[in-house]
Formats: sequence, structure tokens, C-alpha cells
Amino acid sequence: MRSSCARPTTRVRVALAALTLALAAADTGDDATKALDAVQKRYDSVQDLRASFAQTSFSAALGKESEAHGTVVVKRPGKMRWEYGKPDGRVIVLDGSAIRIWSPEEKQLQIAPLSGQNVSPTALGFLMGQTVLRDSFEAKPVSEPGRSERGLLLRPKGDAGFESLTLWLDAKSFQLRESVVVDLFGNRTRVRFDGIVENAGVDAATFEFAAPPGADVIDLR
Repeated sequence: MRSSCARPTTRVRVALAALTLALAAADTGDDATKALDAVQKRYDSVQDLRASFAQTSFSAALGKESEAHGTVVVKRPGKMRWEYGKPDGRVIVLDGSAIRIWSPEEKQLQIAPLSGQNVSPTALGFLMGQTVLRDSFEAKPVSEPGRSERGLLLRPKGDAGFESLTLWLDAKSFQLRESVVVDLFGNRTRVRFDGIVENAGVDAATFEFAAPPGADVIDLR
């Protein structure tokens, strides 16, 4: 049975939330607007990055959590590769014009155009380097008992594709620690990053992906 094309939109939204955090390293202070401007400045200075990640996803419908890990590589504008480790094995590649999602369990490759119809407008704007944070989000500082990291809660102003994005930054270095995305159905995706390397250059072949022989290819372009 062929799976729904809804997954590219969800995965890309999470990827863009993670990208925002991976590029953010600034003092949030007490002024949320200044915090957004600082994050924007940091984001604009990074042309490529790579990092490892650990992801925890909570399904509101099932009341269950699942865990995954892997690596992410980004090159602005418009290119990204998320590669999940075993036993998951999924690969998500954005090449600037299309989204490719490889599912080894289903032996299926989904391809969809990179457009506002398949990706939330806010997420697409980040990926293409066109989004201005203060224009797209309402922000406020947040904290959690026993947590030393600084938090910033972002709610989209005009994008109905997700509920919120929370950024957690190291209290001293303001290095990225974690992102939390909540969608409109209460599903939550938490991503923590490690080993971030910025502006070291990325091979163009990183953002290519061809279906293995015998794979089921669903091309929606």
C-alpha cells in the first residue's frame, strides 16, 4: 500500500525548525524582539553546516514516543539532507527544487516539488533564505524548572502549518542545544544537536539521491 504524500510536509517543517536552531547562537536577554534579530543575524552568516542529531517524536493520537538519530547537512539556499541511522534508515533530501524521501522499510522513494503547497510557507522561507524572523513569529522567553538553558518560544503569525517552535540555547555560550516543534494536532518533535560544524563547505553530490533498483518511486512533480 502506498503511503500518503503528507509526510514530506511534516518532515521538512521539522527540518527547518532544526535548521533555525542550528544557526542560532546569541544572547536572548529579556527582549524577545532583540533575540529574534540576534538569531536572524546568526542565521544569515551561515552558508552551510553539518551536525549529528537525536530526535524524540511524540504522537498525540497514540500517546507514544519514538526515538531516532542521525546526521544533517545544510547548504543555503534550499539544500538539506537528513540521514537517519539504523534501524530507521530514512533519508530526506531537498535539492533546492524537490523533496525526496527514501523509506527503506517500504522500499519507496517519494518525490514532491519544493513549494508552498508541500511545505509550510515559513519553513520554505527559511530554507530559501527569505524569511525575516520578526515578521514571521511572535516570541517570548520561556523557562523550565531545573533547566539552565535559555528558551525562546516562537509562534507563527500567519502560517497555520504548525503551533509553535521552542528554541533552547546554552545559558553561557548561547550554542544550540534543542528545538521543539508542536504541530496543530499536538504531535511534538524534539531534536537535540551535537558536533555542529559551520561554513566548512559541502559537496554538491550530498544533495543527490537515486532510488535503488526495484524501489517503488512516487513522483508528484
